[in-house]
Amino acid sequence: MSRGGSERIVRLAHRWLGMGALGFLLLSVVTGLLWADAKFLYWDDHYKEKVRPAANPGIEAARLSVDRAILAAKEAVGGRALVEQVLLRSDFGRVMYELKLRVEGVPTTLLLDAMSGERLSPISPDLAPVIAQQYVRTPAAVTGVEVERYTPRKKKRAQDAVRVRFDDADATEIVLDRQTGEILEDEGRWRRVHFAVMQLHQLNFFGFEKTLLNIPGVPILLMSLSGCLLWIFHRARIRRAQSATVSRETGLFPASSTGEPKEVPPLH
Repeated sequence: MSRGGSERIVRLAHRWLGMGALGFLLLSVVTGLLWADAKFLYWDDHYKEKVRPAANPGIEAARLSVDRAILAAKEAVGGRALVEQVLLRSDFGRVMYELKLRVEGVPTTLLLDAMSGERLSPISPDLAPVIAQQYVRTPAAVTGVEVERYTPRKKKRAQDAVRVRFDDADATEIVLDRQTGEILEDEGRWRRVHFAVMQLHQLNFFGFEKTLLNIPGVPILLMSLSGCLLWIFHRARIRRAQSATVSRETGLFPASSTGEPKEVPPLH
């Protein structure tokens, strides 16, 4: 194939690659600008913080001993469990034991009321709003409680969760770990827009975890390489033109013995 034919093929490929990647580039630029510069719209203070914590009793109010808590936890999971950690803490108006267990090699967490011995895990639909309302800025009515499998951001595995919806100005939704009551996500109307923009920017959909970025990434890489080839062809064409110019000039003005072009006498 001739040099000119190769250049035409590369130029055509470069053009089509550019047209194919244009949409992804525009999407990346627009969502990147929104992600970087529009945080004032959807990223307010106190994200995943307790803004209205419940009045909690002191841990000295606990009536259940550690030994009884361990026995109750083992009975709750069928007796075959290794207790790795026991924590006495006060939260959402209760004093409770948080026990970290390993059941047949699988880690799990169990909450027990330290006053009554009541098992609190998994978090019930009645208890979930009590925990979730601590993260809502203003008092609001609960519009829904749903148990679901939820995959937290920056994690790969789904886990049991409970989602509590509130009828406040921001349509807040609090997602809690169903075993521990720990907050997994604090979603509002504008924050959901932020998460959507972030997913669009990263092409993070359908569980691919950013691997869809290969779709625009490969054409952009090939377009960059073809651009380099076109630059090489362009430089080679300039060098050939310069060589041809020098050849014509030296043909019209042959060099003298000193290496300088001879002066051609005028024609009469």
